[in-house]
Amino acid sequence: KQIIAPCVKLNDNYKSEDLTNKIILIPQADPGYDWLFGYNIVGLITMYGGANSHMAIRAAEFGIPAAIGVGEIIYNELENAVIIDLDPSNKRLSSVK
Repeated sequence: KQIIAPCVKLNDNYKSEDLTNKIILIPQADPGYDWLFGYNIVGLITMYGGANSHMAIRAAEFGIPAAIGVGEIIYNELENAVIIDLDPSNKRLSSVK
């Protein structure tokens, strides 16, 4: 399903904020970020990872649209976005604002 929502990039400088109804950008799709699913996130984007990664499987379990392993170029283009359009069915991912 397509989702257009505000996004939050999580990295070493992350400061606590409300993640509810946000698309989350994280560098890798490892189990260390499993806690995200407790915050009612609406989308997930990772720089590294694949279809069989932990976060891909968990996103599918929760029915959360995800783009796993988009690579450095696309991830870097999105990291300063305020709102992202994530449409996995149509293989579309872009910054809206």
